[in-house]
Order: sequence, then structure tokens, then C-alpha cells
Amino acid sequence: MSSRAQLFVLAGLVAAAACDQPAATGLPGGVAFLERDSAGVLLATTLGTRARAPTGWLVDTVPDYQVGEMEGEGPYLFTRIGGVQQLTDGRVVVLDDASCELRFFGPDGIFLEHKGGRGEGPGEFHHRWRCVLVPSPGNDSLRAFNNPTLSFFDSRGRFDHRLSVSWDGERVQRVHGVAGDRVLLEHRYFPMINENPNSLTYGLSRDPVTSDFALFDLDTWVPVWEGFFAGMHEYRVRPNSRYYPPFDILPDAVLGRDGFFLSLGEDQGPEILEYDLSGRLRRVIRLAEAVVAPSPGDIDKLVEFQFDPHDLPDTSRERRSGITARAYREMPLPKIMPVFSRLLVDEVGWLWAELYRFDIRAPVRWLVFGPNGEGLGSVDMPPDLEIWQIGRDFVLGVWEDELDVEYVRRHALTGRG
Repeated sequence: MSSRAQLFVLAGLVAAAACDQPAATGLPGGVAFLERDSAGVLLATTLGTRARAPTGWLVDTVPDYQVGEMEGEGPYLFTRIGGVQQLTDGRVVVLDDASCELRFFGPDGIFLEHKGGRGEGPGEFHHRWRCVLVPSPGNDSLRAFNNPTLSFFDSRGRFDHRLSVSWDGERVQRVHGVAGDRVLLEHRYFPMINENPNSLTYGLSRDPVTSDFALFDLDTWVPVWEGFFAGMHEYRVRPNSRYYPPFDILPDAVLGRDGFFLSLGEDQGPEILEYDLSGRLRRVIRLAEAVVAPSPGDIDKLVEFQFDPHDLPDTSRERRSGITARAYREMPLPKIMPVFSRLLVDEVGWLWAELYRFDIRAPVRWLVFGPNGEGLGSVDMPPDLEIWQIGRDFVLGVWEDELDVEYVRRHALTGRG
């Protein structure tokens, strides 16, 4: 796919120009067009300028809902939040990682009850691993991943059952979602490092970290689809100094109600793969725009932004940023600046893709794609909000203050219609 991804801009524009009129997609002005490649895969391409233009939808920068406290004890104090979800009746459930409790709050932010917790009983979680809320698109049922177990609860937090999650006998790093009788898993493979200190090799690792994805049938626990994708390389400059090259990111995936989406990270250009729940490649979603290569000047900006949020003395900041900048300059730059960093499917099944940014001052901007893969435009999100859920008229996420205290915040989304 990499060679196809590198050439798609010209091929797509030539194909559009060769037609007397745009394909009959019903899209305004024929800006987006649909075609099939030689393998019969549907290609949905939108001009990048259109896909990046504002939709007119606005997310209020001031939250209309906040839960959390700076200090004290009780259900409003979160140690580390492992997920949030608003249910259809307006209640909000928060999974607190330290206690592994499912805490339920009313539409007014008042605490109602909690379920789960650390322990060995039904519906409880063991102490070794994080507790993370797993998206379950299309319903209010709750799923929580506490490696290696995936626990199932109803919308009231009543425990139903759990199962052990593994792939080829190994634990997985992440469960991306559960939809119907399907679960999407990810396992990351880290290349072996030479353990002999007398024969250490320096420079770029021969093999990159890979993100391996699998779609499993929940009833039979048989994979119906598997995909293996390259991600970041590791770069060693001294025996105990390892870096990931700048602008090198891992793939990301998200599970929707009737399919899943995958972005391939670096060197693939602006495209997202869409699969159905049988693992068949259903569509390739693309932006027709020139790819951008990182420049040496971007490294200086990246280092500046990496250390900007840290409260360091000026001398320490200068020393550490200088070390990092020198290490980055020794590394080969990726051929293409990443385009998408994170994917999410909203309440109605539309795809949202966060644009990659290394400038912390840049807007947090997401692109919205309709059911046919057309890029509808961009929406700016509140800064420093880790988004967990997008509804018809709200955005729900976790916000962290300057003391690293976490809060749940909901922001109004207007203009969607």
C-alpha cells in the first residue's frame, strides 16, 4: 500500500479531470468523488482544502458540565481516569483507574453510586494492571479492560461476565472496542535489543515497533481478520539513551457499529482504511493534497514545544533541550509528516480523525467524515481535553489542570443540526 499511498494524489486528480463530470455521488459540487481501484476497493477522496475547511460546528470552550475535585476523598476525586461515557439517559460513568470503580453521576453532576472496584470477586478487578473503559458503540452496555480480562456490565453497572483476552497465547496491549459479537484488539511488537553491552549497536533499529491488530469473534474467540503494520523505529545514541525518531507515530484504530477504521501513521499519507465486521476492506478514505515532508527546522520547533510545558530552571531546560535536539539531528527524518494521530467514531457512526500536531500552540483540530467517506470539514476542540466521546450535541472528555488533577468535562457542540 505504501507505493499506492505515495502516488494517490496525482492519480486521484487525473482520474477526476478525465471525467466529463464528477461521479454521481450526490456530493456538493462534485468536490469529493468515488471510484473503485483494480481490486474493487472503493476509494473515497475529498480535496484536502475542503476536508480541512471549518464545518461551522462549534464546541464551546467553556464546559457545561464538570466533575472532579482538587483534593480530599470521595467519589469526586479521581486519581487517574481510565475512561468516561455519557449514557442515553444523561448519566455519566467514570472509570477511576486507581480504585477500578465505575462511578455513576447524574446529568447534574451529582454522584449516584459506584460499582466494581479492586478485588477478586465478580465484577471486581485485580491490582496489577490498569482499568480502562472500552468503547461499545451503539449501546449503553459497559466494558472494562483489566489486562488480561475483559469484563461486561449493563448500563447500571451490574456485572454480567468476563473473559480472558489473548492473541496467539500472548496478552494484548489494548482493546479498541466491542461491537455486537466482535472485539478489536491490538498487540505491539518491540524489536529485540542486543543485550550484550560489549556489542551494542547504535543508530536506527533494523525493525520498527509494529502495531498488530486483530478482529475476534466473541463467541468462538477466533480471529476473523488480522493486520500487521509498521510503526515507530527506535534510535540508540548511547548505551542507556534511546529515542523514537521525531514525527514517527504508530497506527491507530477505532471500532464502530458495523465496521472499523485504521490509520497507518507515518509514510502512508492522508488515508484511512475502512473495514467491515468480517474483515473485508470496504473503503479507502483519502485526502487529495500534497504530502509534507518534515524539515530540519521542524526539529528545533518540536524540541521547543516538548520542553515548553515543563517547569524547569532555564539552565536545565537549555541543557536537556540541547541534548534532545542533537540526538534528533542524528536520526533520519520520515518521508512524510503524519496526517492523522487519532480516530474516533461518534454517537451516530460518523468518523472523526484528529490531525497530527507537534506545535502545542496549534488548534486541536479534528476532521469529520460522513457515512460515505466524504470529508465534511474540521472542528476545533478545547485545548488540553482528552476526548472520549462525541455525541450529537456534546463532546465529553478528561481535562487536567496545572497540578495534574483530572476532571471530567462535557462541552456543548452546536451547529450540527
